[in-house]
This record gives sequence, C-alpha cells and structure tokens, in this order.
Amino acid sequence: MPGPTDAAQMSKFLDILNSNGGSAGNTSLMSQLGWSESEYWRLREKLIEDGKILRGKGRGGSVTLVKESPPVETNKFTGVIVEPEPSQPTKTEASLYTPCLNVLKEKWTKERGLHDVHIEVTANQGGKKTGGVWTRPDITAISMRTFTHWPGRTFDIWTFEIKPEWEFNVTGIFEAAAHARTATHAFALLEMPQSPDDSDISRLTSEAQRMGVGLILFQDPNDFDTWDFLVDPIRKEPDPSLLEQFVVTQLSGEARDKLLRWGK
Repeated sequence: MPGPTDAAQMSKFLDILNSNGGSAGNTSLMSQLGWSESEYWRLREKLIEDGKILRGKGRGGSVTLVKESPPVETNKFTGVIVEPEPSQPTKTEASLYTPCLNVLKEKWTKERGLHDVHIEVTANQGGKKTGGVWTRPDITAISMRTFTHWPGRTFDIWTFEIKPEWEFNVTGIFEAAAHARTATHAFALLEMPQSPDDSDISRLTSEAQRMGVGLILFQDPNDFDTWDFLVDPIRKEPDPSLLEQFVVTQLSGEARDKLLRWGK
C-alpha cells in the first residue's frame, strides 16, 4: 500500500505548525510529526521553497508559518481596488502590563507576605529621561517590611521586566539584570509560547541563577495559577544614591509620598 503523498505530508506539517501558534522549534516539530530526520528536513525544505514557511532562530533552529495576505478585491464595475476591512489589533507587550499588575497586586503580594506595598506600571513614561537603555522596568513595586526579632524597617524596590511569548529568550533576563543595579529584587516575567522547548527553559533558568535575578514564566497573565516561579532573585544592596535616583526618576508622586510616610 503506497504511503502518504508529499502534498498530504506537507499539509500535515502546516496543520501542526499552525496548532503550535505558527512557530515551533525543529526538534519539537519533528517529534510531534513522528518523522525521521531525513523525511522532516526534505519536506521542510520544500515548504520553504514554496514560500509556506520561514526559517527561524533558536536552539536547533525553528520555523514560522508565512501568513498569507488577504486577497485583493476590485469593484467589478469601476475596477477600483476595494480595501479589506482593518484587522483586529494584535497583542502587544503593553497589553500584558495591566493584567500582570493586577495579579501582582492581588496575588503576588499575599504570596510574598507584603503588607505595606505600592505597585505601578513604570514603562509608560514617554520621553522622560530615566538613565539610558534598560533602566526603565515595566512594573515596579516598593515595600516596607518589619520583623519581630530584627530591629528597624526594611525597604525594598522590586522590578519586573515583562516579555511577550514572541520574545521568549534571554533578553528579558539581561534587562532584569540591568535593573538590579538600582533595585533590591529584579524579576524577568516571561509569557510562555504554546510549546516551549525544554532546552530554552533550562537556559533561561541557568542565566537567571547566574545573574541573580528572579524568573517567572506564565501562560495566562490574568491567572496566577499559571505563573511558574522558577528562580528567586538574590536581594541586592544598591548604593543609596542610586536608589534615590531611581525613586526620583522612575516613580510617581504617589509612590514617593508613600515612601516618605513609611519613613516617618
């Protein structure tokens, strides 16, 4: 009995790639298809030649589905091109800020045992000068803690660098590490793609541990139960002048007033 045709196999390839959100690593995709390496690479190259997929980056390489443009329509009487209806806006990194902020306020603070705390989005500051590249966290929290057997008050600045699923790489780790210069705790908060490679997660975890930053992976920004806390940040003690500069240049008047009240 003859096996499936190339056309059928390539259709299967595209269907599975589409079910993965339109992008997947070669190793993961080969495993899902259940094909031999020679069969996978042969048909993959045919799809690239046909303009159906594009080569991507990542460990072991990846492929991305080519999105077809909507067909151009013309008015049959006038011959004038009919513009297609505008598509719905795609998800942006900024669309993750509010749901992440809400979860941090309602769930994360309780999990951390923080009572005197203020959290706000610090990414949207326009052209305000904040110190250069990678100095502006997406979300910042300030807190004041007291302990039964340790005298005094402990003040902390917690920063969160948020990355959407299409930026699931070490860039967020590096940016969080840059924030650690002026924060006591720095986190990378990364949205997971539908089928992440275990090797990618291992590398992210290793880099976060090496740099002393926290790593949180999430599937749904609104659902704390999907937030996976993989690495806890190492608490830093930045120079007080840098902390003061951060407070003045990054935080809102409300946050600064709260710090002053806590210090009295």
